[in-house]
Amino acid sequence: MKGSTNVVITGVGGQGNVLAARLLAAVALAEGLEVTVGDVYGLTQRGGSVASHVRWTEGHPLPPLVPQGALDILVAFEPLEALRIQSQFGRPETAALVNESPVMPIGVQAGRFPYPDAAALWSLLDRMTGSCRRVAGSETARALGNVQALNTVMLGALCGSGLVGFEAGAFEETIRSELPARFVDLNLEAFKRGLALGGAGGKAAE
Repeated sequence: MKGSTNVVITGVGGQGNVLAARLLAAVALAEGLEVTVGDVYGLTQRGGSVASHVRWTEGHPLPPLVPQGALDILVAFEPLEALRIQSQFGRPETAALVNESPVMPIGVQAGRFPYPDAAALWSLLDRMTGSCRRVAGSETARALGNVQALNTVMLGALCGSGLVGFEAGAFEETIRSELPARFVDLNLEAFKRGLALGGAGGKAAE
């Protein structure tokens, strides 16, 4: 891991990316790093765009928001939000982990504009990033019986990808310490399944 790392975890309101960012930041803090977190919300919290910036360094604390063109790692819970963030903050070397399942924005639901063609969207992401891994995050969370576990599935995929260089045990300990006891077992299992996705090219393990 280099001296500083810039991560954005993005999705739409209600997907839990703010909690995922908090857990990732707690892991980095436990590793002795200086960590800053900044959240940016769209016009509406639920159903609108939400981007959580997580930055850590071995030196002095960094400003809370990733500068434009400086994004190292993009974790997206929704494909269109991945494209939005990569367009603003990404660079050709950005590594992206993107949940495959789209969430229709409010404007699409209201019929004001169409959702982009899926093939074109993924093609753009492939061209704009250094690597773009598609993750069956929502599918995995639904198999657990709780789609809200998507955030810890994606955290597991991030850990399993090796992009952040933190051990799985550090994430598991953070989940145990930061989440209410009644949610711990579900989220540990979600993290475990995501870990397998991260090491298996983003597809569910056989």
